[in-house]
Amino acid sequence: MLLSKQVAVELNLTHCRLKLFMAAMMKANNIDLTPEQFLLIDMLWNQGDLKQQQLADEMQKDKNSVTKLIDALEQKGLVMRQQNPTDRRSNTIVLTEKGHSLKLDAKTVGISSLDKMLEGLSEQEIQSFIVVMRRISKNMSLDNK
Repeated sequence: MLLSKQVAVELNLTHCRLKLFMAAMMKANNIDLTPEQFLLIDMLWNQGDLKQQQLADEMQKDKNSVTKLIDALEQKGLVMRQQNPTDRRSNTIVLTEKGHSLKLDAKTVGISSLDKMLEGLSEQEIQSFIVVMRRISKNMSLDNK
């Protein structure tokens, strides 16, 4: 197999395993969030209220996918939409009290899951991995020159 093809296969398989692993860890710890929902709500915990388009841009997802994630989080009572009074098409996503209260438990599970995932790797290996992943990501940028 070509080395470049092997990289693509490994990236894809690792991405799939990561989603399955994080979903299982959340479920095992009674955190009712999918990995994508966790990513979205974590952005709100870290950055505060965000416009729906900002979430879509930062998550690199289309607006329809983010709308579905927000709908699910809204049904769980974790977030709510605040409509912009001057532009009805624009919503700001705000954490509810229930969303805020989930932060400590969910972040604890998330961090311990990541620690388990990186078990046996040195700090230098992890730093090198991050550098390589950033280079690969930059090479895939459509505006990369």
